[in-house]
Amino acid sequence: FPQDWAMTQNNLAIAYRNRIRGEKAENIERAIASYTAALTIYTDNAFPQDWATTQNNLANAYRNRIRGEKAENIELAIASYTAALTIYSPETFPQDWAMTQNNLATAYTYRIRGEKAENIEVAIASYTAALTIYTDDAFPEKWATTQNNLGVAYSDRIRGEKAENIEVAIASYTAALTVYSPEAFPQDWAMTQNNLAIAYRNRIRGEKAENIERAIASYTAALTVYSPEAFPEKWAMTQNNLANAYTYRIRGEKAQNIELAINCHKNALKIRAREAFPQNHAATLFNLGLTYREVPDLQLAYNTFSAAIDTVEFMRGEIHSGAQSKQKLAEEWNKLYRNIVEVCLEQKNYTAAIEYAERSKARNLVELLATRDLYPKGDIPENVLNELSRLRREIDAEQRRLDYQQTNRDSNSGTISGERSLQIDRLQTTSRDSTHLTQLRQQLDELLVRDIKPIDPDFLLTQEVKGILYSDIQALTAENTAIVEWYILGDKFLTFIITPQSPTPTVWQSSTEDFEALVNWDNEYQKDYKEIKTQWKQKLASRLQNLAEILHLDEILKNIPQPCDRLILIPHRFLHLFPLHALPVSQETWLQFNPNSDSSPPNPYLLDCFVGGVSYAPSCQLLQQAKQRQRPNFSHLFAIANPTKDRYLLELQAANIRHKFKSNDFLAKDDANKNAILNAKLSFANCAHFGCHGEFEPDSPLESSLVFANKERLTLLEILNLDLSQCRLVTLWACETGLTESKTSDEYIGLPFGFLLAGSPSMVSTLWKVDELASTLLLIRFYENLETLSTVTALNEAQQWLRNLTSEGLEALLKCLKPQIDRTFKLLPKKERTRFVNAPLDGALNRKPFPFAEPHYWAGFTAIGV
Repeated sequence: FPQDWAMTQNNLAIAYRNRIRGEKAENIERAIASYTAALTIYTDNAFPQDWATTQNNLANAYRNRIRGEKAENIELAIASYTAALTIYSPETFPQDWAMTQNNLATAYTYRIRGEKAENIEVAIASYTAALTIYTDDAFPEKWATTQNNLGVAYSDRIRGEKAENIEVAIASYTAALTVYSPEAFPQDWAMTQNNLAIAYRNRIRGEKAENIERAIASYTAALTVYSPEAFPEKWAMTQNNLANAYTYRIRGEKAQNIELAINCHKNALKIRAREAFPQNHAATLFNLGLTYREVPDLQLAYNTFSAAIDTVEFMRGEIHSGAQSKQKLAEEWNKLYRNIVEVCLEQKNYTAAIEYAERSKARNLVELLATRDLYPKGDIPENVLNELSRLRREIDAEQRRLDYQQTNRDSNSGTISGERSLQIDRLQTTSRDSTHLTQLRQQLDELLVRDIKPIDPDFLLTQEVKGILYSDIQALTAENTAIVEWYILGDKFLTFIITPQSPTPTVWQSSTEDFEALVNWDNEYQKDYKEIKTQWKQKLASRLQNLAEILHLDEILKNIPQPCDRLILIPHRFLHLFPLHALPVSQETWLQFNPNSDSSPPNPYLLDCFVGGVSYAPSCQLLQQAKQRQRPNFSHLFAIANPTKDRYLLELQAANIRHKFKSNDFLAKDDANKNAILNAKLSFANCAHFGCHGEFEPDSPLESSLVFANKERLTLLEILNLDLSQCRLVTLWACETGLTESKTSDEYIGLPFGFLLAGSPSMVSTLWKVDELASTLLLIRFYENLETLSTVTALNEAQQWLRNLTSEGLEALLKCLKPQIDRTFKLLPKKERTRFVNAPLDGALNRKPFPFAEPHYWAGFTAIGV
């Protein structure tokens, strides 16, 4: 009975979808299996209507699936909805077509893959299509539901004029309320009132004071249905929203409005407990902290922000890369850290300010590396690795299940049609489930500290958020060393100066004008770098002078007492992209750090001021970890060169440095493939040299990579899993290997930091594609310097040497290198040799007395770590 069998499979699937007992994730899997089974009989040719119905139901199951990757599940749902629409048409099955259009729109609203702006456009088109069937006369309830959903889509719309999008959203919500009444559809009415209030809160047109009043009225109306007894979570959500409206209310007495806002936030926290709703708990505390700043009550603001941060760090790893909603959450948490830093500054608590700035960086790192593909290194017992895998799987599954439940409870839009779905809304159930997640996390913490940290202490940095005390930061400044750390806020940037003599950091704060100038400088710099390389080179020197003025570099350096011969720079966000060590300084500043010198350079740069060198670090915490690594040996080299066979001077570079080591593993051209590198004994290397291309992926930092033979890539995630426990230095003599993520929600996420976390205490990398001849000469000098100097001073001296190299000196040097050049290029056609050597040499010798004086030749190299 194939048709009856298929019908029963479909019915069984619906029963599993609505099942209350048993594990929800397993019930959905069984529903998917039964729908899929039904489709082996229900084909689009034999049973088109049944096939389309089952495709819609299967799509709903995938949309709510807990197991598997969320992004992939949504794609499967979209595919099934789209398939159903090949049968459902507005002429033959108008209601089913409209239902599926609504469901498809909802799936696009939650879609992770693809461009968000385009996904919203597709959703709007599908909701609008559904409304051609769902009219207020024929299908009033479904019309109202779709109007509400359309309003949400327009509220989130990226394209078009924002003001107009909000107006359309308000019109859609208002239309829905002509059907939704508190008597006939109390929940839907309350939901739409809340959505309407949000739209009025964000409205651009109209009088702002009146818009806020309307928002307050709608939130208040929603609360006549959302009670703490019947709808505790939605009541708490609306209380939180109402509080925000009161905080920014224009009419009425300010003190009274603030008091109302505080009371609403406190009401929300009665339901939004940390254990049951950690994200909502942290969000409400953040909003309450903002309200306390309005009072102003700085101590209460500090205490509230601090409690919110404890919650955010407690729920580490919940912001998964690629999920738009999670990225929004990440940005919201960055605002939280920025606010507490601002409060610390207002309290003149500069020690706490830098500690929270560092905690912000530590959290961003942990969130990025919230992946089950990263494992500790060293001799970790197999049972410990197995337990680590088990806990990761269970935490991930539990988190997905709770996300699914919260989506069902809290979603104010995107109603799925076509199946009845029973929901469990009881607060105590959620609390019990969250407690289980907390227990799993505690077990993971114990495993990390007890069994993994003693063997691989670096691994802990990637798994849990740990702060660093100011006393430990100051300890990094021993031996006449100073640290300058930047932190970018919403409308200004801070510069922290830490020296051995300072009991608290010195803090310099920019003006809003300086901040705007910095943002504009960054935009112009990156635009030219990406689009007009020639113009970027020509303007680099003058731009660096301008950047030094925007950052007030000379003024900052006056705060560093003498003696000081080493400087560590810790940039923030897009400042990681720039050669700060190559910023010009005044003659007065140079003399401050070189008071006994007989002569000064005519145009001094920052690196000229410090004989011990200028280096970089991603954060004080990672610098501290790097300093703890003891790497006494420096005898074995692992090197690769020119795997893509398009930069032959890379082979000359590697050939020149090989003889400086007692032993070496050297791979060039086709031999430098990914398998050979992964199978190489990198764990024995004291120095790893990569002469190859690098590619940076700003939208997916873990996919950034080094490029090897056959265009194979070693990704950042794979780099993190390398064992560099014996490595003292990694050099990335390649294109753009020093570039990092510069989005607001991420920090210092690039290839160099991957090698630092993999175990190397020192890194040298390049910020841009440096001229081949210049980089070859600088590399040779750098490795010669390493025989007597530290990594930082070796690189800085090599940069100064190259900058001051005369045409005559260059000609003499090339004569000495001629035998090596001949050996390297003996298999190349003459035109290739000319392209790689003679052309840049002719340009250098015939035009300028100092061929490599311009910053684009030497400033792109950075020393990171110790």
